[in-house]
Amino acid sequence: LYHAGRVEIGSLNDQWPDLARQAVDAFNAAGVKTNFYPVLDAALWRKLCWNIPFNGLSIVGGSITCDKILANASLKARARTLMEEVRAVASHFGHVIDDGFLQGQFDVTEKMGAYQPSSLIDFVENRPVEVEAIWGEPLRRGEAAGLAMPELASLYAEIQTALARRG
Repeated sequence: LYHAGRVEIGSLNDQWPDLARQAVDAFNAAGVKTNFYPVLDAALWRKLCWNIPFNGLSIVGGSITCDKILANASLKARARTLMEEVRAVASHFGHVIDDGFLQGQFDVTEKMGAYQPSSLIDFVENRPVEVEAIWGEPLRRGEAAGLAMPELASLYAEIQTALARRG
């Protein structure tokens, strides 16, 4: 099993932070890279910076792996634009995501090679894809906040079309 990131554990609404920290310590002691996040929403928006572009573009790009997204200048630029839109929503809700973090997403992805994101695997294997959790809800939150999210709106529609064609 290969996992490029870290497990992120935190306390929701600041409930049980001590238990969350104990869980982080246990995972780290077992050799699993784990971070404590006191505010889980911040971790969610950071996760979406990768999941929204790479899971989505892998599907609408023609069932392609992450290396193909990075090798295509147009898709790579689109991935960056999607990350910027996610960052804008996160910022609106008080979560700072800096340029270094976004660049880091590309750096980590480059090391993954021909990686198939989980949504691509679900799509190809005709399983349900988490459309609303990954693309729909972030889009609705951004639009409700008055933010323009044209790239995410387009990707969301393209994914729905791809799923309808898949049957």
